[in-house]
Amino acid sequence: MTMRWLMGLAANSRGDKVAAALIETKGLGIDLEIRPIRVLRQSYPRDVRDVLAQIRANRTADLRQLTILHRVIGESFAAIAQQLAAEAGFPLQRILCLGLETQTMWREVEGRYPSILPLGLAAAVAEQTGVTTVSSFAARDLAAGGQGTGITDLADFIFYRQSGENQLIIHLGEVVRLVLLPASARPRDIRGFEAGPCNILLDGLIASVTKGKESFDPGGRYAVQGKCDDSLLARWLGHPHYAKRPPKSVPRPDFGREFVEQALQLARQEQISIHDVLCTATHLVARGVTDAVNRFVAGPLHPVRVLVGGGGARNGFLLHLIQQGLVDRPLESLERSGFPADGHQALAAALLAALALDGVAANLPGSTGARAGRVLGSITPGSPANWARCIAWMAGQMTQDLALAG
Repeated sequence: MTMRWLMGLAANSRGDKVAAALIETKGLGIDLEIRPIRVLRQSYPRDVRDVLAQIRANRTADLRQLTILHRVIGESFAAIAQQLAAEAGFPLQRILCLGLETQTMWREVEGRYPSILPLGLAAAVAEQTGVTTVSSFAARDLAAGGQGTGITDLADFIFYRQSGENQLIIHLGEVVRLVLLPASARPRDIRGFEAGPCNILLDGLIASVTKGKESFDPGGRYAVQGKCDDSLLARWLGHPHYAKRPPKSVPRPDFGREFVEQALQLARQEQISIHDVLCTATHLVARGVTDAVNRFVAGPLHPVRVLVGGGGARNGFLLHLIQQGLVDRPLESLERSGFPADGHQALAAALLAALALDGVAANLPGSTGARAGRVLGSITPGSPANWARCIAWMAGQMTQDLALAG
């Protein structure tokens, strides 16, 4: 029987919320059929936010802080997993394994021990839930020469594949990620890349301007009050990332805190209003999308459907600008495909965990730039009973592969 239940946990790109997703799967590998059962999102408790804020303010972390961070975040992840199971009426003991994606949490943590962060958190989650936890998905792709980004593109293929039409998925998260699913695509036909910054820039500007009182621009209401400064936009579009060919990933530090501070300083010097800076930054995000589509997604791969998701999809002003640049390609919400857009990263984490147990390569060289596909994830055993079930599952797949080979 190939039916199983898995859970995914993921932090959002702002690092202030965590999502949990419970899925039911049938089949194996890339032929998996996925049914989302329930998705739950919630903010971190105050103690977690305080520790993260302290580390980000110092831009470093000592071992004591990391130990506290493992404990409080591990408790938070375990708590939301238990809450999700309770709300779904689904005992944690029935879940085969759990996928943990926390890469975005460590963007600004540049301490002496960054390599132990994800594994230490996975150990805390496995200890408190008793469920075998698969984490650190990007590490193997990096070891194989990849960029460590785009490791969820195969999940997009499994979630949203449609036969007979080209599809373009636009993820408006920390950065803009474009994923092209050609009609009747096979995994090796998928192409994905990061087109430019998104919430890392827009949220950074809002947080700086409001002195932390607001973390994002709801609906783009501040940006829409300004006008685009063409000179400033042209200067920003001169960043080397925009001219680079895919596969490519956005260098986060280039559009992070220092970029925001320099942009605001320049605005003061040249008497550009804050609203104009926000408006110009929103135009930059939109141009990153439309220029990339027109340059790298054209000809026979002209997308019939364009699906949009991520936190930036709530920014109506940004969506309006993107739609203006993609005149003949109406935008649709990822929600219309039957998968909750808010839980995309958590759903993808659960799926990556399933692929790891199946022994299936989950990174796509056409998206990450790796030398070849690799099985992703580091496995942290749960309770003895749960770990025994995982071992039996993996052994069953190995036996099946040997039978087919023989």
